[in-house]
Amino acid sequence: MPELQTILPGQMDAAAPRAPGTPMADLANWWQTLDDPVLTGFIDEGLKNNTDVRVALARVKEARAYLGVAESTYYPTVEASAGAGRSRQNTPVPIQNQITMPANLPIPMPQVDTQPSMSLGNTHGFGLNAVWEVDIFGARHSDAEMVRQLMFGAQEQQHGAQLLVASDIASRYFEARGAERRLILLQQGVTVARRLHQYAEGRFKAGQTTASEVDRAALQVDYTESQIEPLKALLQSHIRRIAVLMGRAPQTLTALPPQPASFHLPTALPEVMPSDVLERRPDVRGAARKVRSQAAKLGSAKAELFPKFYIGFGGLAGRMHPDSMEGNNFSVQSLGIGMRLPLLEGGRIRANIAANQAQLEGVAAQYEQAVLTALEDVENAFTAKRAFDARYDKLSNSARLARKVAEHKQALFVSGTELLQPALEAEATALQREDETIQGDISRALYTVLLYKALGGGWSTQRDNWPLPAVTSPKVATASPPLPAGLDGL
Repeated sequence: MPELQTILPGQMDAAAPRAPGTPMADLANWWQTLDDPVLTGFIDEGLKNNTDVRVALARVKEARAYLGVAESTYYPTVEASAGAGRSRQNTPVPIQNQITMPANLPIPMPQVDTQPSMSLGNTHGFGLNAVWEVDIFGARHSDAEMVRQLMFGAQEQQHGAQLLVASDIASRYFEARGAERRLILLQQGVTVARRLHQYAEGRFKAGQTTASEVDRAALQVDYTESQIEPLKALLQSHIRRIAVLMGRAPQTLTALPPQPASFHLPTALPEVMPSDVLERRPDVRGAARKVRSQAAKLGSAKAELFPKFYIGFGGLAGRMHPDSMEGNNFSVQSLGIGMRLPLLEGGRIRANIAANQAQLEGVAAQYEQAVLTALEDVENAFTAKRAFDARYDKLSNSARLARKVAEHKQALFVSGTELLQPALEAEATALQREDETIQGDISRALYTVLLYKALGGGWSTQRDNWPLPAVTSPKVATASPPLPAGLDGL
């Protein structure tokens, strides 16, 4: 078995460590901590009706059905047959040639002769046979374990779909809310730009300025107005995307309800240990399932080196009624055991073992890559979240100062000690700083979503439609590769 080379660090660099003995914060419904019922309703509907989630759920159902197929090999196969016919014969014929016997019985059926010199006659009968492979070396149990782990992997894909749907809806929602706020500022900016243009025209008519100043003011009006329609189109694209993510037609959602005043982004970041990431991330959990599935498949390949034992039973019963004589009943029973052992197969079995061993090494490396990528995602998400929070604080302070300057300029204009133009220009600057602050707020909201996504938040076993069976170990004497701490319960 390949040994996994990944060594988990003791703690994250960018995240605060979780105190020993304290549980990790519940991230299954992280959006509920934002106190936004509109967003919560959208995400809950998306988790229920989104097409990607439904496709993933269908694959879980399919995998569970295949598990039933694989586990059916634990039990005997029983078949019944019946037939009737009319025949002509001149020599004794074995009964079992008239009633077809199964080809997979471990022992041959005895030959039973009919009466000689028989002419036309009717025959009818029925048969029952059972064959059971005694899985002494665990080949069939290994096959079932392989399918079981693939089924759990399909469920992790469902969890991953839930995670993506929740994060995508939240991201689109925050961008749509930001576009709404920016549109309000743009309308105010257009009003200010038009007032500046009117002021420049008045001064030009009074001979107090040049035509170039009027043109400059008109240019600012056109530039500000040109941003409105693209921003409206962007808003509508986000809203339509939210509708599709919820499993609706895009035309069914044309505007967002008013955002509740209770909405807020979390101020404290989750305390996380590296093992928490591996327990929560569906992609890492799914990669671990692939390792275990391939280990079971390797065990099945190794079991082909050993003999297979069978127990079989066969029985026939019926009646033969020639036209020229009295009919008679017949019955045949057979019970036996059998064994098959490969002796000369040109190295096929050992080549198959080597191929499965190489595949196991490959999926083990993929698991290590999933672990490393998950840790990288979390570190980057924490770092970016802190960076954009700090940027938003600076932008907010800049917007407050710009608004303070605009209010001071407006007061000077009202008192008659300042012209209107500086007051309007200060107002335009304040609006621009506030627009930058809104964009910064959108960014920190998006990186909040990215952080929860990197931590594996957004799915819950409570949303699964049925309980799945517990993981059982294969009977073959081939242990699964060691997994890092925290994955033993997967």
